Amino acid sequence: MELLLKRYAQLIIDVQLKLTEGDSLSINTEAITMHFARLLARQACLTTRQSVTIVETNHGKVVQAYPIEPEEKEIFRPPVHTSVMCHLFDLDTIPYRTDTDFASVVVEVTAIAKFGHLSDPVFLDRRIAVPWANVPYPGLTWAAGLLGRTATEEEMWNLFSMLYRLDSGWNVSFWEEQGNVLEYRKKALNKLGHGRFTFVSDGWQLEAELARDTLWAGGRTTLASKRYFIPTLPVQSLHAALDCTSANGTFASSRSFYVLGTEVTGAWFTVKNGEVIDWQADAGKEALAAFFSIDEGARHVSEIALADNDTIESRYLEKSIHPHFAKEITATIILGGFSLDTLTTHSNDDDIKQSKLNESLVRLEIPVGDTHLSTSLRTDDEQIHEIMIEGIYNL
Repeated sequence: MELLLKRYAQLIIDVQLKLTEGDSLSINTEAITMHFARLLARQACLTTRQSVTIVETNHGKVVQAYPIEPEEKEIFRPPVHTSVMCHLFDLDTIPYRTDTDFASVVVEVTAIAKFGHLSDPVFLDRRIAVPWANVPYPGLTWAAGLLGRTATEEEMWNLFSMLYRLDSGWNVSFWEEQGNVLEYRKKALNKLGHGRFTFVSDGWQLEAELARDTLWAGGRTTLASKRYFIPTLPVQSLHAALDCTSANGTFASSRSFYVLGTEVTGAWFTVKNGEVIDWQADAGKEALAAFFSIDEGARHVSEIALADNDTIESRYLEKSIHPHFAKEITATIILGGFSLDTLTTHSNDDDIKQSKLNESLVRLEIPVGDTHLSTSLRTDDEQIHEIMIEGIYNL
């Protein structure tokens, strides 16, 4: 396992954060992931030749902060030139399959946050301008949700290693190439410009307009300095914001997903003028009703995310258990708040309203991708572009 952890740490250093000499890395961690935080810090020191600060937190509150020092004396170290941030979190912190009192949960922001449903706050003047990464650490509860309640630690690490391609020495080059593929697709989609999207699958169809003055996002993030990084791994999807009043039609979930700790299966949604006006589910309908009661925006279709349906993620993450992986498993339709990384020149609330973006407190990714899904974009010049065919990118 130690070899896998070292490979994982090096993947974060080389691919996600792209650390270089002189970077000043800060690692936020809870006590449960402290062992991996120290390992990551020691390996990062070898690359940055600078001290790495570990910030231990307890439910978000700082407990202590201390440096991990490189071997070189301070006088021989390179000057600090870039701050970098990294947040480690245990995948078991999400309360899976809990008997939830929906009435009490939906009125408490901290309770909603525990289930991973909070949207990013819309602070247009405080966007992060340094490399950063959210880094998951596997847990047996997470593994049991996917592999069964008798999942062993060995099985857990086998699954996690498969997802991050840690079982070979080629994981760094694999994710670098995946970043290149997504960058190519993102540029191609943004070049097409504004238009109206159509989703067609087995028995349903949904149409929605892309939000004006927004861009496709996902994969790598590039700073003004031209330095790029990957905030989360694995990466398979690209996402785009929608005019939250534009969606019409129906759609269905292609696999189960979790809402407020409850598994939802066989879900169907009817949408009119961007709003879910009716929904059904074989199981979990009450959880959906509770989610929709949080605020008006929770019912609105706000975003789409497109990911190939023939990936390792799609095959081995059979259900959307943890929100960290939700957009990377397969194509999703997203209800609630939009993603800030889709914005362009937006600088105030009026700009957000002009693009008809949804500012809901919460968001929910609903998996819709399968071998029946096709998507197309009718651009403003009336050209139709087939984006996905039978669940696979056509770009």
